[in-house]
Parts: sequence; structure tokens; C-alpha cells
Amino acid sequence: MTILDWIQFAAACVVLALTSFLLTRFANFVLVLSFPVTTRRIAESFAILARQNYEKQFLIPDLRLSCRTFGVRFSISGKKLNAMALDGFKVARGVPLFGAVSAFFLPIAAFAVSTSLAAPFVREAYESEFHNLGDRTPFYTAILLYVFAVMWWPLEIKRVRGVVSAAGDQRAFYECCRCVAMCLYALEGVTLPLWIDRRIHLTGRALMRFGESEVRKGGTVRQKELFEHAVRVKLALDEHAGKVLREGNIALPGLVAVLMKILERLSEGRLLCLLDENELPAYSPPSAAELEEEVRKGDGRIVLWGATAAAVAAGVMISLGVPVGAVVPAALIFLMGPATLWGSKKLGNPRELLDAMRQGVSQPQDPQQPAGVALSGAPSAPSTNLPPARTPNP
Repeated sequence: MTILDWIQFAAACVVLALTSFLLTRFANFVLVLSFPVTTRRIAESFAILARQNYEKQFLIPDLRLSCRTFGVRFSISGKKLNAMALDGFKVARGVPLFGAVSAFFLPIAAFAVSTSLAAPFVREAYESEFHNLGDRTPFYTAILLYVFAVMWWPLEIKRVRGVVSAAGDQRAFYECCRCVAMCLYALEGVTLPLWIDRRIHLTGRALMRFGESEVRKGGTVRQKELFEHAVRVKLALDEHAGKVLREGNIALPGLVAVLMKILERLSEGRLLCLLDENELPAYSPPSAAELEEEVRKGDGRIVLWGATAAAVAAGVMISLGVPVGAVVPAALIFLMGPATLWGSKKLGNPRELLDAMRQGVSQPQDPQQPAGVALSGAPSAPSTNLPPARTPNP
């Protein structure tokens, strides 16, 4: 191939990669704009199976029985209580399920298909030292799918997290109903208090994610107020759950009363007054150590996902017959690419990571000579041993 052919080949790959990049961003942008419609369609497609699983739980009858047992009254109508709990169940089960399929299985399938299409081309080009290239159409298709797989995963993860956060109040409603019913199960000896503490933690996390969401479009001030109030509500719930772990069943009526008050306020839309002011602890912003710990955990997740992606990519490409010399650069991209794009400065700046990738990809230019073979043009060594060098007398 001439230099002009290589330039045309590289230009076609770049154009296809940019086209796939733009189409991927556009598709995800459309999904972001239409996420309420998308969420409703997901719930409708999941409705039959979700309702069957929801009805098997007998959640609302157990909730009412728990309130009568602990002497707690509530003013939510049965129809509204059941409808809101069902919506929260769909959000808690359906959206993460479909989000996992869209964010993980779809890119994995696209990557597998692109690798299978590109494997024969790469093998042929690598074995013939890039002098004779066959049909390039499968390779161009693989470029499109490959860029889609790489770009779609972070974009879809961000979108799914936004959908889950925006519906955090609905999930918190369902989790509160579960906690009230579990208090009855704990009194009957069916559930351990530790399980209630874990469910309380999920409820608080759902409220905090709702406070972090930007979907309500109330501005940064409103978002800050929602988040601070959600943090204080979570701390109050953790305090009551701690009483249950310390005092046992004696503290269950107080926990049920707090949970039912939160349910009533959620049903009324009083999102900034889920509990009264005298029932909430003071808000303290996270310390520098806590922020550093969050950054460390985020970096750990990025490194873990990058290493997993690199191992999977290497295994798939080797199993499809791609030469090892062509697998190493792709594995390094999967290993260090996420750290370069989304990692913090503690993982190293992008220039250092790119230099490390370049050193790993680069190969020695001079071929290694087998042992015992002399280089052409080099003088042969004499057969006789040279006498040892004489040292001058002191």
C-alpha cells in the first residue's frame, strides 16, 4: 500500500469514528430530553410483571396491620397509598433493570459484534505486515460499533442515574412502606432489626439522591435546600434505627410513627418538611476527610471497571483470533482510558497516563537476532584466546 492509501484509510476511520460519536451523543441527548416519557414507557412495559410481584408482597395490608399494632394513625387514603407504593416499586425494580440492560449489555453486545467483524481484517493485516488489505467494509462497521460501545456506556450510566435520582421520592415512599411492614415482622420474630437498619439506609439514600437531582429545575438554591433537608432526615432515621438496635422492640413504635409521618408528607408533596424542625438534627457539611474518602472510593471504582473492561476485551479479542500484539494496545486503552477521563488527580494527570500507554504500546524497532547468529558485516571474533592485559608495575 502506498502512503496515499494509508492516509485515505486513516481518514475514513476517523470520519466514521466522529460520525458514530456524534450519533451516540445525539441519541443520548434525545433520551435525556425525553426521560419522563421514557420512564413512563418503561413502567408501562414493566407494569404487568411488576403488579404481579407487588401484589404477592401484601405490602399495604401488612402496613396497616403494623400501624394498628403499634397504635399509629395515618391520614392517607388506601387508594392513594397503594398507587404511590406501586409507582415506587416500579421505580425501585424496573428502572435499574432496564438501565442495566441499556448501559451494560447493549455496549457489550456492540463490542462483541465489532470485534468479531474486525478480527479477520486485523489478523490478515497483522500477518501480512499491512502490505495487503482485503475488504474494509467490515472493519469500518466495526469502527462505528466500537466507538458506540465506548461512548454509550458513560453517557447512559449518567442518564440512568439522573432518572433514578429524579424518581428518588417515589422510591423513598416504597422503601418507607417496606420499613413499616418490616417493623411488624421484627415484632413477630420473622425479621432481624439489622435488616430494618439496612432498609432505613436505603430510604435515606433515595431521599439524598432525590435532593441531588437537577430534574426539578428549581435552581441551585432549591437543590441545596432539598439535599440538606434529605441529609437531616436520613440522620434522624438512622438515629431511630440505632435505638431499635440498642433497645429492641421497645423502640419500634417511635420508628413507625416517624416513617408514617414521612409517608404522609411525601403524599402531600411537602418535600422540604418531611419531618418537623425539632425532630431533625443540625446539618453539618461533609469534612475534608469525608470528601477525600469519596474521591478515593470513586477512583477505586474507576480502576476496577477499567481493569475488568481490559480483561474482558483482551479475552474476547484473543478468543476471536486477534494477534496478541494487536490486543495489547486495546487492553491498555480500556485499562487507562477511564482513569484518564474520569479519575481524579491522585491517579495521575492525563499526560502521565498517556505516556504510560505510549510506552506500553511501543515496541522495539530492531528485530531480535537469534542466539549464535552473527550480524552481517561484523568482524568475526578470533578463535584464539587473547592474552590477559598486563598491568603496569607500581
